Amino acid sequence: MAAKRAGRVAVAAMVTATAMAAEPATPAPGRAPTADDRIVALGDSITDGNTYPQILMQALREAGRPVPVVVCAGVASDTAAQMAARFEQDVLRFQPTVVTVSAGTNDAHRGVTDEAYEAALRAICERGRAAGALMVLLTPCVIEPREGADEAATQKARELDDRVLGFEKVVRRLAAEFACPVAECNRRMREARDRGVKIMAGDGIHPDYMGQSLMARAILDALACTEVALPKEFQPRLFPDVVRSWRMRLAPLGEDKKPVRLTEASAATLDPDAAWVEYRLPDAVPAGAPGADDWREQCRRNGFGLQVQAAVGKGLVQAVAFLDEAAPRKAFINTGIGVSTVWLNGRKLHEQGGRWTGYHAGKERLPVELAAGRNRLVLEVEGNDFFLSLTDTLVWETALR
Repeated sequence: MAAKRAGRVAVAAMVTATAMAAEPATPAPGRAPTADDRIVALGDSITDGNTYPQILMQALREAGRPVPVVVCAGVASDTAAQMAARFEQDVLRFQPTVVTVSAGTNDAHRGVTDEAYEAALRAICERGRAAGALMVLLTPCVIEPREGADEAATQKARELDDRVLGFEKVVRRLAAEFACPVAECNRRMREARDRGVKIMAGDGIHPDYMGQSLMARAILDALACTEVALPKEFQPRLFPDVVRSWRMRLAPLGEDKKPVRLTEASAATLDPDAAWVEYRLPDAVPAGAPGADDWREQCRRNGFGLQVQAAVGKGLVQAVAFLDEAAPRKAFINTGIGVSTVWLNGRKLHEQGGRWTGYHAGKERLPVELAAGRNRLVLEVEGNDFFLSLTDTLVWETALR
């Protein structure tokens, strides 16, 4: 086994050296971000967790540098082609001045060819450049065997890890063509791994906090911020205008023993009584007081509800919040994971309908008009986690600078 491993390392080193020899020696230079910049981070689940975008903002803030807005636009399970398909809706609507692109892990797992990967990434670069945005291309993250993997699964993970090297060459080729800076995520991860540093979660697919920090480091370097240090302690903030007070219950069952979905009439008159459970955000600090390098703790601090099933039970949950307004005003309802349906004053604003649009806060940003007086906000929540905020602006991340 040791001989096989040594042979694999030698072959991988030869492949890497050959690939690097054929690639542009120097990526296009980036530019340091300004306070007027709006960065949109496009990616898959590695981005959807919204860790490295927050690290970027904190690092620049602590360094006393101008802090741009960083908007998360990751959707778990996306390939590069799926990112290209939603580019207008999930990226261009924010009028970005900079777009970071992280893609490749899911492409590798699904057997996407270099040619198909390049076509999708090219479409992203073309649309971003046409919109006037600086495109920053991230080399794909490494892939490792999951914890406890058997020999076959371990070999498969190593093949996928080698596979992303082909995508890395595509990234470098397009970066040269479009004059894009390259964020050296893959190189930094491989170097850390070679030093014995743990950089991945147990599934071998998602970077842990250290891996996310390496991604932030690579992006800062690509944006001419090499002297900006990473945070010594990650301090994710409560997202602005999280709706904190809810009353919840399990949806009643119909004759068919299935949860009864709300209608316009029932949502407009839903009135919690003493039997409903009060749910307040943020959630209490869990036992052991984990640090924010624990992703669930990051989400708790951001204002996600992570204890719905413990508080209410398993099943479709109805949640009600009352919003009192002195005068009519326009706002945005921002949803995250778990929010299946949204009703405001009896009008249905959103129905997920089985579509997967990610985990992160603000994956949907719904323009609304609040009435003067009391407004009734009703949700149907599926699963254990949920997020909802009500902000004055579409890009509420400005409050995190």
